[in-house]
Amino acid sequence: MTNIETQLLEAGFTVKEIAYLNRNINRYGSSLLEVVFDLGKRFIMVLCITAAVALIFLALLFFAEQYNIVSGGISLFIVLMIVWFFQPPLITYKAWRYRKKYISSGQTH
Repeated sequence: MTNIETQLLEAGFTVKEIAYLNRNINRYGSSLLEVVFDLGKRFIMVLCITAAVALIFLALLFFAEQYNIVSGGISLFIVLMIVWFFQPPLITYKAWRYRKKYISSGQTH
């Protein structure tokens, strides 16, 4: 087990999740640190999209007709489900947490 894998386990990743990341690395090429860094960035991007959808829904509540609120709410919910489906939310959150703790403080080797 490498130093990065040990740090990932300490940061809350499971052995199964690390194996999943390593399978994708072997399939597509990259390094574990780059994958974790990219997943951390994706988590922030998905949070921004979620916040934007919430703001759009609030605007619907205040300014739209009743039938537009229902149809717009359903549409926005579908958008969120698609966005969160394509991002493994638990892994991206753990990657964001790892990135915040280790990479920003320069503790990776």
